[in-house]
Amino acid sequence: MVVLLLVLVAGGVLAGAVAVGEPDLAWLSVLISVVGVALLVADRRRRRAGPRERPPADPAPVDGREPGEERSNAAEAADPDAEVLVLDERPRYHVRTCEWIGDRKTIALPLREAWELGFTPCARCAPNATLAAEVRRV
Repeated sequence: MVVLLLVLVAGGVLAGAVAVGEPDLAWLSVLISVVGVALLVADRRRRRAGPRERPPADPAPVDGREPGEERSNAAEAADPDAEVLVLDERPRYHVRTCEWIGDRKTIALPLREAWELGFTPCARCAPNATLAAEVRRV
């Protein structure tokens, strides 16, 4: 957004330089453009350095309410045929080791089917990250 603003300012300064016949203002336009390019290069390097560490997922509240949704981009790396567990009338899917499930009655589904049915990953057991890590171990 900042780079877009700099491009617009540089274009306006250049148009003003041409309109008033002042070549020094044209150099100001070039300088503004160079700053925009520097910002783009810096952003590109930051993105290539890797994803930032995400804040830890919200654990389940102590009152037993549904845990939050896992914030992870590991879903693409997870095996879509891996088994996850869902609870009837609950929006999240879990792995078998999820502490939140406890003794509740679960339904086993392939991960792909859980996605298709609109279930989202549990923040407490992080099934996407867990299943992606299992794929990497194999």
